[in-house]
Amino acid sequence: MPRPWLLVALVGLAYAQAPQFAVEGRVTYAASYPLGRWEGTNTTASGQVRWEMESGALEGRICVDLRAFNSGNPLRDADSRGVFEVNKYPQSCFQPIRLLRQGEAVSVVGILELHGVSREIRIAGSLSQEGAAYRFRGVFETRFSEWNLERPSLIFVRVDDPVQVRLEARVEPVWTR
Repeated sequence: MPRPWLLVALVGLAYAQAPQFAVEGRVTYAASYPLGRWEGTNTTASGQVRWEMESGALEGRICVDLRAFNSGNPLRDADSRGVFEVNKYPQSCFQPIRLLRQGEAVSVVGILELHGVSREIRIAGSLSQEGAAYRFRGVFETRFSEWNLERPSLIFVRVDDPVQVRLEARVEPVWTR
């Protein structure tokens, strides 16, 4: 007679052995409007993930403090905090689900939570090994409307949609004793 509980226990045990990693990095958005282009960078990305390397399964959470974007222009940064409504939604978090390999390229699929909205996204990029750690660099495009965000404007000229988002993260193993 089959024992489904045994299969569930073995799968759970295998997952419990998946290595855990600390993630630290930065997020940069590139936005434009008819009169120019600019970028804002946020260096607060941090979290932890479990990564089953064989299957590519990921589980964890990486968050960014939305109050910390720096574009080099304090007025623009204040506007971005208003667009994000940081008093109501102070952070954005990403819950990775799977790492897909396509030759040298990789994609990370997961759920991004921003402004009270959760959506699945795919971040195309590269993954390189640095000793025991890894470096992920990726990019995706998104629209303000996907997150119920109002497009900012300057003198009645709205920011272009979509916005490009670039990520860079160092992913280091968490050693347990």
